[in-house]
Amino acid sequence: RRMKARAPPPPNQPSPASRIPSECKSPAETAVISDQNLVSMKENMINRSVDFTVILPSGVEQKSTVQGSKAVMDLLVDLCSQYRLNPSQHSLELKSSGTQQPLSYKPNTLIGALDVQTVLLKEKVPEEKTKRPLPRVPEKSVRLVVNYLKTQKAVVRVSPEVPLRSIIPAICEKCEVSQEHIVLLRDGITGEELELTKSLEELGIKELYAWDRKREPSRKASVSNDAIEKEKARLLGLFKADRRSSK
Repeated sequence: RRMKARAPPPPNQPSPASRIPSECKSPAETAVISDQNLVSMKENMINRSVDFTVILPSGVEQKSTVQGSKAVMDLLVDLCSQYRLNPSQHSLELKSSGTQQPLSYKPNTLIGALDVQTVLLKEKVPEEKTKRPLPRVPEKSVRLVVNYLKTQKAVVRVSPEVPLRSIIPAICEKCEVSQEHIVLLRDGITGEELELTKSLEELGIKELYAWDRKREPSRKASVSNDAIEKEKARLLGLFKADRRSSK
């Protein structure tokens, strides 16, 4: 009589902990697994090589590849060194591969953590310093004595370097004379008419006569009357001087 063969041993039984379904795991265990997956994903992103296009300030495009573990600031320094540019005068603008929108980042952000397709190497626009206005140089001026209406005098402060026609408005305002009727004379004796294109400095005078053609009958009569008045004043001055010396 033949003997029956032995039955095969039972398969290995899973441990009690492994038989617990995932939905029955505690939240703490699930969080640990999620954190581990996230760390693994980050490590993969950082350790990978990142290919992108560099657009130089001149508009020239270059292909480049770097490790994802490189910080953005280090990338700026490397690119500037490669293309002989000053890092302090340039900045990086990173654009994503999908939307081509500028990405926000910090200097120590790792390239691998960003979805970078294009890197714009841009020259910084220097901020214009507020220029202080130059101190205003006071305009040179002199006291001009203006004789008018035979016996009247007025003092006007004007520039000695501008043409006479430029100071006529100030003379007319002071002497209440119309610009249409005024004629500037060297003095009230000779009646020499002054050239309006020349300045007081060129003419070498600080006194003149303003003849009003409307209010005074004629230049000759005005000049002769003014000469008489000046001659009277001169004679009076001589008379007073003689009296003082006789005393």
